[in-house]
Amino acid sequence: MNARYLPPVARAPHDPRTRVLDARLGWAPLALAGLTGGVAPSAEDGALALAALPGSGRLLAEPGGSFGGLVPPRHVAWLADGTLALLDAAHGRLLRLDRCGCRFAPWPCLEPDGLRVPAGATGLGAGCGLLYVAAPPLARVVVLDASNGALRAAWPSPPGAPPWAPVHALPLEHGGLVAVADAARGGVHLCSRRGRALRFIGGLGAVRALAVDAQGRLCVQRDGEAAVLLVDVAAGTVVGTAERPAELARRFAPLPFATHPGGSIDIAPLCEPPAAAPRWVGPDGAPLAAPPPPALPAYPAAGTWLSGPLDSGEDGGTWDRVELLASLPAGTRLHIAFAADDALLTDAELAEPSRWHPAGEWRRPGGESDLACARADWMLHHCTGRHGWLRLALAGDTRSTPRVHRMQVDGLRTSLRRYLPAVFGADPVAAEFSDRWLAIFDRTLRDIEAQVDTQARFFDPLAAPAAPEVDTRHDFLRWLAAWVGVALPAGWPLARQRQVLASAPRLYAWRGTPAGLAAALSLLLGLDRWAGHAPAPAGCVPCPTGRRADAAPRWRPPRLVLEHYRLRRWMAAGHARLSDAAKLWGDRIVNRSRLEAGHTLEAGGGSGGARLGVTQLLTMQDPLRDPFHVHAHRLSVFVPAGCIAAPGREAALARFIAAEVPAHAEARLVVVHPRMRVGVQSSIGLDAVIGLRTRPPVLGDASAPLGRATVLPAAGSPRTEPPRGAGRVRVGQSTVIR
Repeated sequence: MNARYLPPVARAPHDPRTRVLDARLGWAPLALAGLTGGVAPSAEDGALALAALPGSGRLLAEPGGSFGGLVPPRHVAWLADGTLALLDAAHGRLLRLDRCGCRFAPWPCLEPDGLRVPAGATGLGAGCGLLYVAAPPLARVVVLDASNGALRAAWPSPPGAPPWAPVHALPLEHGGLVAVADAARGGVHLCSRRGRALRFIGGLGAVRALAVDAQGRLCVQRDGEAAVLLVDVAAGTVVGTAERPAELARRFAPLPFATHPGGSIDIAPLCEPPAAAPRWVGPDGAPLAAPPPPALPAYPAAGTWLSGPLDSGEDGGTWDRVELLASLPAGTRLHIAFAADDALLTDAELAEPSRWHPAGEWRRPGGESDLACARADWMLHHCTGRHGWLRLALAGDTRSTPRVHRMQVDGLRTSLRRYLPAVFGADPVAAEFSDRWLAIFDRTLRDIEAQVDTQARFFDPLAAPAAPEVDTRHDFLRWLAAWVGVALPAGWPLARQRQVLASAPRLYAWRGTPAGLAAALSLLLGLDRWAGHAPAPAGCVPCPTGRRADAAPRWRPPRLVLEHYRLRRWMAAGHARLSDAAKLWGDRIVNRSRLEAGHTLEAGGGSGGARLGVTQLLTMQDPLRDPFHVHAHRLSVFVPAGCIAAPGREAALARFIAAEVPAHAEARLVVVHPRMRVGVQSSIGLDAVIGLRTRPPVLGDASAPLGRATVLPAAGSPRTEPPRGAGRVRVGQSTVIR
């Protein structure tokens, strides 16, 4: 409440008033007919660049149906097991990728041009172990079993006229639906997994191909249209349009192979081992003799961009300089001009050439290499006035374009001339010369002052500069970690390291305790992101568990740390129940060699683990008291193998654990793989989890339909008694289906 009575914050007389323009803060352009055009923010990173000419480069509405390389082409589909399927529409056959042979081979047991793969099929989709083949000539969507190619169904045309012409069928991950593009009715049918048409989204035009982004929105490609439609599936309405792949690239996962607008793909990265040279195959699956020509964008030769009025806040002020962060490929250039006045200039006044003062030019000759993310600044001349306008003229060779990532305009020049006698600024010419000469020193001092003004970011774990392992001199993040005694693991994701360092003050009181070690490991491994996460139900197969939908189990973090002294909870006779009073542990906790019946002490050892020349016979610490002798100061850290799958992660994590445990404790890293081996890996609750038993389906119960989750008895099962009543018969337990 007393803030208005406090004195203003002191401001040094040499601090300039800066205006920054970029994609995050906004460019604030000024559109004037005849003065601006040909320059627009790029959809990739928001940088100012020459706008690509219409129809050039990769487009979302390209004929292959790959949406500019964001998804596989319309005739290619991924299966859940990693198989890549290809529909050869020209010959009416289905192919799959042979990774070892690095080629497409015919699908087993599928004859060409048959009923399962009819001639004239155009689109292919895959999901939940099924292949969806769209055949417009037959007005059918053929559903095949991906495992054996068996015919599952052939969906007829939904009721109504005219008969549908399905050109592409694509399963949706959310909702268990299948979207079918209907070129005859100009829309998309939303069908169930069994082919029943549930809803129809019409008025879209001649639909050609479909794609689904990470947000569950449907991208619809149409014949003869340059823009694709973005459709909200739940609402059934069009929510936007897009033309360039860069506009939607952040909503799709990157493909592991390259695509061409015509439908060709490069299968070299998918081969085993990956091929060194590109291997392009056409839409028919046959190798191409030569790589297809790349679809490069074309740009206009020149373009102009004009900023809106920038306010310096003081009449009669002198604008100081302009700084650009830009990328210049070879053969491109930038020209900068500036205009200033105390009053807001009209469009006609801005069109006068005499209003503009050239500030400088930045060019990259054709014989030189490309310049990426470079900085340059220019001092402004004779630019006096409260309001300023910046004009950029971009030029290229029609194959590349300069890109401006950031602009900074400094107003109200405060030169070091103010410390010199007045004779150095007696007239405008002398003042201009003095300012330009002193700017050499003023710029150096200002860079040092900028480091001091922004030094607070060096003390923030989320903003401190970090450098790769080869250049530790500029790695301020690790230096900051050394202040609080945190040893950040090398080679770990930078975001995880910052989270661990930011949480160090909160965890400092727990450091050296099991809770503190588990919390630090949870942050480092990224397990804290899943706290309270409830897994979504499976959309492909039923999974009855006997639980209510509102009581779905939530994800709980794994128990990472096991102190060996807790193994003293022995199981007593008559009370042998697994609980907090009784624990199970495997042989590797103590790892004592033993001789078993029927085995001899030979080289190589028996099943007991004893080896000649390696095993020592000790008379101290007998096996019966091992749990009391060996685990008083030891602990094991159980980490899922998927968290440290990258090379070098396991060794880095071991060093991190050694730095976090007390000096007297001995910690061991145990990597938990997705398997269970009784007697070797069987620490219940740590590296072995007993899952919930699926409730058997009951005949007559609508909530338990027959499907992949149904358990049937094996041949020769003794349970052959007849049914005893509807509603009480259980398939696989009291009933045998013959």
